[in-house]
Amino acid sequence: MLDTKLESELIYQRERAVQIREITRTPRQIVERYRYHRLWRLFPKEFIFKSLGDLRDKKVLDFGCGEGRIATQMALLGARVTGIDVSPDLIQLASRRAELDHVGRQVEFKTCNILESAPADRTFDFIICTDALHHVDLSAVVPILYRCLKPGGKLIAKEPVSFSMSFQAVRDRLPIEKVASPGDRQLTKKDIAGICRVFLRSQIAYFNLFGRFSRFLRNANKIDQGHPFTKAALVGLLGLDWVVAHTCPFFRRFYGEVVIVGHKPDELSGHRLPPAIGS
Repeated sequence: MLDTKLESELIYQRERAVQIREITRTPRQIVERYRYHRLWRLFPKEFIFKSLGDLRDKKVLDFGCGEGRIATQMALLGARVTGIDVSPDLIQLASRRAELDHVGRQVEFKTCNILESAPADRTFDFIICTDALHHVDLSAVVPILYRCLKPGGKLIAKEPVSFSMSFQAVRDRLPIEKVASPGDRQLTKKDIAGICRVFLRSQIAYFNLFGRFSRFLRNANKIDQGHPFTKAALVGLLGLDWVVAHTCPFFRRFYGEVVIVGHKPDELSGHRLPPAIGS
């Protein structure tokens, strides 16, 4: 990010950190949900944990870790996690979360601009990016992430997308409150194609078409705490998303979120270095 954009982002995240009133210990049912990920076809985060598989003793980089929610959950499932973020305020919250979850020995959080102090090459089995890549210069950051992966490693990135300009124009006119940081944007088809040129055998899962209506469901973010009607409605909407994405590819252009699973070849494949994004 340019210095002015970075400064605006840091101010936004500082305000966001203040609004997070309390960091609490991760409930057991949340850990078990992501251990077994039974609804991985419907929920992006469960899809991420399904793609990770057995995390015991795996080294994971959580790029743009924020307040450390997914990093500590991976640690509770046995991973050794390095979480990095440009916001020192969010890193402070993440460290507090790790302390409460008793995973301080398995998680290391760092305030870090990856363009200035990237992790060592060939270090991680997995790299996780949740709503982080759309804040950065992909042409600069994605090759760094590729180098940080061990041969045979995987990048798993969940990002907002906009593949249809006309659909986006209609959505922007709707009287719906949109919460976004200064650096927020949605990735385009060109952006996704550039990432997939770097990471071979990339798989893309589509989410959030009818799922957008979940914002009108009360307690939609608390289905693990016992809201049976809300959960049934939400599962119905997301189930419809899955069916449409797999039976009617035309409608994928209208989805709002994707999860990219990209593979770095192992050393025996003889694969050449990846092309630069935009080449």
